[in-house]
Amino acid sequence: MDIVTMKKNDYKELMALWSCFPGNTMTGADSMEDLEKFLSMNADYCFSAFEDERLVGSVMAGSDGRRGYIYHLAVDESLQGKGTGGKLMDAAENALKDAGIEKAHLFIYTNNTAIEFYEKAGWHKRSDIAVMSKVLIGDKYMGTRIEE
Repeated sequence: MDIVTMKKNDYKELMALWSCFPGNTMTGADSMEDLEKFLSMNADYCFSAFEDERLVGSVMAGSDGRRGYIYHLAVDESLQGKGTGGKLMDAAENALKDAGIEKAHLFIYTNNTAIEFYEKAGWHKRSDIAVMSKVLIGDKYMGTRIEE
């Protein structure tokens, strides 16, 4: 398996992978244009996993210069539980650490079964903060769970 920096040319395969996960809401923010914009600012933190030239996993991470954020960790169902997700997270976390980022956050639906994966990887749920959201561009974010 090869873990490499994510490329915009892999967009179709990335969308197919991300769309396979129940509860993963795809929005206008996942357009090709927005992926290109995100990668132009955060390419050093985004990785794809390939096995025999087939995309089998990915993680998008980013930084605001102070904190890191993890987005869209996904691993092909056939490889889940075999270390691919851990390798992708290690790549993203190490890239953030190398950039001097002290702490990272991720946002996950409370009923997502991946919470157990993240806890085993050393992440912990916070009970002292709440997430608040506001849709700024109506049409672009159709499909977003506004209630959460």
